[in-house]
Amino acid sequence: MEIYQAVFFGLLVGGMIIFLGIYLQQRHSSVRRRLQAAPRQNAELMRPQLADKPVFLSAKLVEKLEEKFDLKKDGATFKKLQAKLTQAGIYTERAIPLFFGVKVGGLLVLPILVLFLLWGDASHRALLMITIGLCIMAYLAPNFILNRLIGSRQKKIREALPDALDLLVVCVEAGQGLDAAIKRVAGDLQESSPIISQELLLVNLETMAGLERQQALKNLGQRTGVEELISLCNILIQSDRFGTSIAQALKTQSDYIRTARRQRLEGLAAKTPVKLLFPMLLFIFPAIMVVVLGPAIIQITEFFSKPR
Repeated sequence: MEIYQAVFFGLLVGGMIIFLGIYLQQRHSSVRRRLQAAPRQNAELMRPQLADKPVFLSAKLVEKLEEKFDLKKDGATFKKLQAKLTQAGIYTERAIPLFFGVKVGGLLVLPILVLFLLWGDASHRALLMITIGLCIMAYLAPNFILNRLIGSRQKKIREALPDALDLLVVCVEAGQGLDAAIKRVAGDLQESSPIISQELLLVNLETMAGLERQQALKNLGQRTGVEELISLCNILIQSDRFGTSIAQALKTQSDYIRTARRQRLEGLAAKTPVKLLFPMLLFIFPAIMVVVLGPAIIQITEFFSKPR
């Protein structure tokens, strides 16, 4: 009876995986994009393509699923996840369905593997606890990895930002405009700091494509999520709007960032003795006590063990 239950459960989960795969393929197919762009035009041209490839899910069902899980492009969940992926340096449009696919796939595949590997060797309660734990881990692991990528990328941007500001100050004081200075600094930092070089190149490409400089700088702050860079972009926007000296603003911001970084490092250094207290009590202090008191304890033991 247990074997039939396992086979039925495997078929059920396999059907769910096939259903999700068909849904994602339907949502991002070329036919789907063309129909969304012009739903009432070129209908006759689309019929041969639709006849070659069967459609398993209707457009209404796909729209209902998107509304149910808030996966539309104008939804809050979609925008929030897109912002986090952008802060991690992932700009492709397929990153969002791939992210959800990894979460759902891990949520389904890991428990199935455990059930097939441990079926019959463990109790039902242990299998249930392991399955629930793996489901939670598979659902939360992509979020954890994404947050680690964002933190690592933002840390590299913070470390390279003072040097980039100094180079911008030199270029602006040499007579270059802000756009030319950003392009020059992006080229100079391509080897030492590729992340901030890429972000500055995106700003230059946006301005060359016709986007206003203020909006391009605002997009730079939103893409990275670094507070220091957001503050710098706001200062540059204000300087450009009111006609104040950009070089002086860059100097002031560079001094502020270096001062803030020095204060942050001093704060971390001040916390070091407190962080070392517990490792010393648990690992270092017992070893010292063994070395110092060990010979004395041995001598006392030998003294009392001798016959009188």
